[in-house]
Amino acid sequence: MVHERLRDAIQWLRIEPGTALDEVALAKEYEVSRTPIREALLLLANEGFVQFLQNRTTIVAPLSLHNQAAFLDTFILLSRGLVRAAALNGGADRKEFDAFVKAYGAKLEEGDLEAAFRAQLDLYRRVATLADNRFLEKYFVEAQDASVRIKLLYFFPHLDAAGRAKAIDHLAKVADAIVTGDAEGADAAVSRAILFELEVIQRGLGPRFGHRMSLDPGGPEAGDD
Repeated sequence: MVHERLRDAIQWLRIEPGTALDEVALAKEYEVSRTPIREALLLLANEGFVQFLQNRTTIVAPLSLHNQAAFLDTFILLSRGLVRAAALNGGADRKEFDAFVKAYGAKLEEGDLEAAFRAQLDLYRRVATLADNRFLEKYFVEAQDASVRIKLLYFFPHLDAAGRAKAIDHLAKVADAIVTGDAEGADAAVSRAILFELEVIQRGLGPRFGHRMSLDPGGPEAGDD
């Protein structure tokens, strides 16, 4: 219970990266002894969610972007294999998938980013069960979980009105291809959806100021053409 609740709080940014975790305070909050707290922290460290520092302080692990290229390659391969398998196996219910997409779109437009993301995750987890491949399902779900913090920080907050419309359209096309049994279409749709997310994330990680700057005090302002 402690592991799951702490993991959820860290994953969904209710505890921010870099935050120190006090075992005594956590034991009081969860109404347990320090032993299950330590066990939960060890599990979270193995999953990369917390770090133990040399001074015996435990912190929420900062986001690391150094291996994002490798993660993206793996994520795309898993996603493509998963949606193809789900489309070929059939069994996707139109009403169920439309409800996922509708919930995603509604929450995105409302600005409830966590609820929107959870609707998206629910759709993909349903796809994972339809694929009927326990290896794909296991690693795909783990990869989805690994993407939560970076997408909450750098994808959803950086969507403007046009970006929100594109995000909804991408998910709708993935869902439609799976429901209709179009494996090639599902493959192409999920690839485009992930590359769109990457484009937004890269933009969110970019500088917040103009690239042009004059050294002349009387010259144009930074960012002016």
